[in-house]
Amino acid sequence: MNAVIALCHFCEAHGPCAIFCTQTLRDTKLEDLQLEQPQSQKTCSACNYSMSRNNNAIYSKDVESGATFVSTKVAVLPEVANLVKQAAVLSLSNGTDSSKDGEFVFFGDSSRGHILSHTFRVADSQARGYSQLFSFIVLMKDKYFLLNTKPFLAEHLKKVSSELQAAAKKTKEAEDSTCSERQRRLSGVQSLMQTSRSLLELTGEEHIFAQLHSHFAWLLLAGSRFLTEHVTFGNLPWLPPQSSGRPPAQRLTYNSSTLPMIESLDDPDQEEFFSLRQLKSVVRKEEFATVCYCALTGVKIVVRGDPRRTFRFMVCLKKLLPEPMHNLMRIDAQHQHSISSEYKIISVSNDIAVPMASASVFRIDFLDKHINGHEVTVKWPGELPRKLPDLMVKLLKAVEEKNFTELVLNKQTKVLIEEWKNKVTCLNHAKSSSVQGKLKKVLGIQPQDQPLINYWSTHLH
Repeated sequence: MNAVIALCHFCEAHGPCAIFCTQTLRDTKLEDLQLEQPQSQKTCSACNYSMSRNNNAIYSKDVESGATFVSTKVAVLPEVANLVKQAAVLSLSNGTDSSKDGEFVFFGDSSRGHILSHTFRVADSQARGYSQLFSFIVLMKDKYFLLNTKPFLAEHLKKVSSELQAAAKKTKEAEDSTCSERQRRLSGVQSLMQTSRSLLELTGEEHIFAQLHSHFAWLLLAGSRFLTEHVTFGNLPWLPPQSSGRPPAQRLTYNSSTLPMIESLDDPDQEEFFSLRQLKSVVRKEEFATVCYCALTGVKIVVRGDPRRTFRFMVCLKKLLPEPMHNLMRIDAQHQHSISSEYKIISVSNDIAVPMASASVFRIDFLDKHINGHEVTVKWPGELPRKLPDLMVKLLKAVEEKNFTELVLNKQTKVLIEEWKNKVTCLNHAKSSSVQGKLKKVLGIQPQDQPLINYWSTHLH
């Protein structure tokens, strides 16, 4: 995940600053970095702590992806260090409310980066107010990626902060049992001016920064797998191999007569049948947009014909829905009652009666003989709206992109569907219409997207 995770604290001597940063390196070698950081002019132990024995950095490497995770006091790349410094000040100054300890705040812009901030207090018997203010920040350039991964990041960062608070609480209780700082202050005994203590002193954990590195490195690695985005043009040599095209059995419903066709689609030569261009080659150009709109907005689609011809068409339609909604498809239905059920995309053989086309039913019939050069007839009395949903516009543009091979088009389709799945999921978590309205502005959702939102939100949780 292309992000920086940092631990910040509010030093009573030097103000808000980042004291521990972890970032991912892919194309930069450790040997090319200046890990020997200059001697800090800050004298307090909180800012000028020792990270590990005889080392200014902690790093680890993921063998599978080849990514290296480096933790230092200051971000190793100068341009990143400036952004982290600004984010630390905003995190501990503007977005802080002592009555809301442990909450998450999102802020930032395109020039300074987008930040997810989590402020929390750690017990310190010698500090003013008997606690020190800390924060975790996740700095990223991609606004929507950060918003989509926020629930995942928030869940795990909250666990890390709770661990730090629990360890510091034990330390404070041990110190109070020996000599209570509160009683000393109330008795009027004047104590020496104390500087902010380091996290190592507060928690009593000798390897606390190594533990933080392991937490942050795991978050960066797991975050990249939580949601991956690809922006690709042409058949690039570094593009990862396409996963098996076999539709997941637990998501789609099949009959025994359909299974041999599933097995045949493991052939790499059949990969072309798994892109949206296959849909476009079967129906007319203007009908292709209508098929996409109906699939995306929940208009029931009934595909009628020989299962050997309709199966590939159905597998391509599957790409227009996120995986949790694949159970709304029924391939090669054997009974008429399946048509009247809650299935939204159904294929049936020619010997099963199907309803007439209507505003709520979109019919595609595969013909035994080509008529005027076409192998299907499409019937739907409905009309497309003037403004199409943003997802549909992007999908149509991707299909028309001549530089996209079938593999690249598949990747782009999956990215777009996943992006909107996460947008709908975010909206579902909004507790009021006012919050939903604000979230729509942040996510860039327009009125023309509402039919898609209404359909997907009832099936995505």
